[in-house]
Amino acid sequence: MTKRIGRAWAGLVLGMVGAVTAVSDASADCLRRVYNRSGLVVVARQDGGRPATLLPGQSLSMRLSRPGQIDVSAYCGIPGAGGAPVLQRTFDYEAVLDRCFVRFGSDLFVPQLGRGFFGTQETAPFTVNNPRQGDIILGPAAQPACPMPGAVLNRRG
Repeated sequence: MTKRIGRAWAGLVLGMVGAVTAVSDASADCLRRVYNRSGLVVVARQDGGRPATLLPGQSLSMRLSRPGQIDVSAYCGIPGAGGAPVLQRTFDYEAVLDRCFVRFGSDLFVPQLGRGFFGTQETAPFTVNNPRQGDIILGPAAQPACPMPGAVLNRRG
């Protein structure tokens, strides 16, 4: 009888240790996307990691598992061919438990109205937190002045 009770207690303790370990390792692990709906070439980099190139009409999945930054640059032609980006932004994102979103706006009236109510941080021509919280889009309305006519790529191929 004592062996059964001992094994039951051991199983209960191990189960509780496993539950505590799983709760303490809680992370968001949200899959979000960076979309390129413009005629430019977009380069996205998460938390200083490897850059990913998005041609017109492509998108890229990013796993947001902790707070960090996403750097997004847009080029008229091939990135790294000596040309500077025509658009460049850095977005801070939050990824805590079940929430993943791009932070923008001021901290004024955050408890009452929520973050980003007063648009003190301009995100244009990028759209953030749309269609889902944490997504970033460079839309077709982004038309910066490119140095060479015809250097902007066609989205349709």
